Amino acid sequence: MLRLAAIFAICTLAFASFDTVFALDGTQRAEVKNPRLLNSFGEALSQNVNANQQVQISADIVNKQATPQTFVYIVQIVDGAGVIYKLTWISASLNPQQSLSPAISWNPTKPGTYTAQIYVWDSIKDANALAQKTDLKILVS
Repeated sequence: MLRLAAIFAICTLAFASFDTVFALDGTQRAEVKNPRLLNSFGEALSQNVNANQQVQISADIVNKQATPQTFVYIVQIVDGAGVIYKLTWISASLNPQQSLSPAISWNPTKPGTYTAQIYVWDSIKDANALAQKTDLKILVS
């Protein structure tokens, strides 16, 4: 009985220590943080912008895996009624633990309250989320 308990303890410790070696599942493979608006020079803007003012919607993407990861940075802009005004994406690749701050350009034409929904997927075709969706509220006057 003692031998069986020792084998169980060794297996438990072995699997616990190798947990970080294996690829992460689902939305734990990448992290999206610091969603923000930027001007064309990369300077931070407030969430209040003017109509016909070009802005960049950016966020920091971090590959949390021990392997390289290609990804698609998707930004969908919706108004208060849920109408989609823009849907666009760019693709890139990150080395292990590397971060990148991609940006998508948007030129709002009408005043209102909008939400930029930011997604990070492995590809458009497969559409497997690498991180949780992040929202950024934008007020256009």
